[in-house]
Amino acid sequence: MTDSLLEGFERPLLDLCDDEQLRRTEAGEGAADLWARIDALGYTDALLPEASGGAGLSLSDLFPLALAAARAGLPLPFAETAVARAILASAGITAGPGAIAIAPLALEVGGQIVCRDVPGAALADHVLLSRNDAWWLMPTEGAQREPGAFRPRVSATVRWHSSAQAVARIPAAGADAETLCNALHAVGMAGAMQRIQALGVTYATDRRQFGRAIGQFQAVQQELSVLAEQVAAAVLAARLGCAASAGYLPDPLLAATAKLRTSAAATRVAAIAHAVHGAIGITEEHVLGLFTRRLHEWRTTAGTESRCAARLGGALLAEPASTLFDFARTRLVAERPAVAMEG
Repeated sequence: MTDSLLEGFERPLLDLCDDEQLRRTEAGEGAADLWARIDALGYTDALLPEASGGAGLSLSDLFPLALAAARAGLPLPFAETAVARAILASAGITAGPGAIAIAPLALEVGGQIVCRDVPGAALADHVLLSRNDAWWLMPTEGAQREPGAFRPRVSATVRWHSSAQAVARIPAAGADAETLCNALHAVGMAGAMQRIQALGVTYATDRRQFGRAIGQFQAVQQELSVLAEQVAAAVLAARLGCAASAGYLPDPLLAATAKLRTSAAATRVAAIAHAVHGAIGITEEHVLGLFTRRLHEWRTTAGTESRCAARLGGALLAEPASTLFDFARTRLVAERPAVAMEG
């Protein structure tokens, strides 16, 4: 079923996200039309129960779809919207057709609510945040938006003057937007790195120097092999972060592990890719920068590397009788679905 869903999603996705469209959307043009076309495919409702028009998928089922969206370069928050709609649907709330970003609450002063550097917030209709053991749905219309550091026309720091601007509040013990962002941003980075790897291999095959393709030089081959190793590790880590056997909420420790490992890979992958491409990789004419900027943005938003490491370290120290090996073996593993026994 997953393969069928992926094929049905990725084929039109690649047509919609050609290089020119990606550049236009990153410049703030045509985002509404692109989102309408993506949403019309129906996959943004995949986590909703069948009674609500969805497919009842779990977060682990969403993983290949979210990975494909990131690999294609979709600049809009596809995975975030899918999860946010499922959370809202659990409370009987219909989110509407717009995109929804997800962000942890960064600051609350004098009634103001602030979410910093939210990926996709400049193009989203709402931001879903966690506050006081509840999910709050905040509209971006009427909010103050400051351009993001890495993608100023796509992402933004969002400020609301009052909590009264919330259009929905869903009580949920342990509501944790940072954990959701850790898992989903890890998938985003993994998919972007897959695309960066493909761009690097293509360029090294096509670019010729001293009469042969630069990919035939041992130094370049070594760099690309390290890049491929890091990408493979990132994809596995991202899959682990979405390994909830049922439902759409990730395990906090698995999500932190995924974000920490993909962030570590992202720095090396971006550096190697730009080294292989040389000067052309930083030009507007090449799409490499569109993907490496996302890596740096996702690394520095929501659960940063230091926050993820602190969460994992705190959990380890809370189990003084457990060794590091035992902690990794028992706490940092995906749940396995129960298998029915015959006889």
